[in-house]
Amino acid sequence: MSRAPVPASLLALLLAVAAPVAAAPATPSEGSVMSELPAPVAQLVAAVTAGDTDAFLALFPADGVVDDWGRRFSGHAAIRRWSDKEFIGAKGVLTPRKISRSGDTVTVDAGWKSSYYSGDSRFVFVLDGDSIREMRIVGH
Repeated sequence: MSRAPVPASLLALLLAVAAPVAAAPATPSEGSVMSELPAPVAQLVAAVTAGDTDAFLALFPADGVVDDWGRRFSGHAAIRRWSDKEFIGAKGVLTPRKISRSGDTVTVDAGWKSSYYSGDSRFVFVLDGDSIREMRIVGH
């Protein structure tokens, strides 16, 4: 299974953002959580921060799924419609605070802030190599 490579513009943004973030005092838990994120999840956080829907979608296979509190969105077109309104299009900011992993399943407790919804959220990612097969947003 292949997916589109991460756009050079996103990689440049990551490098540009990394220097000021590294210089800013971070709480020990924030720094360690970010360093523990598997690559696809870290790339998702970066894409959301950059407001880059194309980079976000590239992390999912064509039949990938987002489950937002029981509402399922399958495939890039459905995920884009959802994200344009409630995720990236709502100027979302995802701040990972705690991570746990069991096999290919990664659970991230995070702060979420957007113009659509703000509050603590749990994101469960089912990874498939370098892709995110499914992202579920659930209650704690």
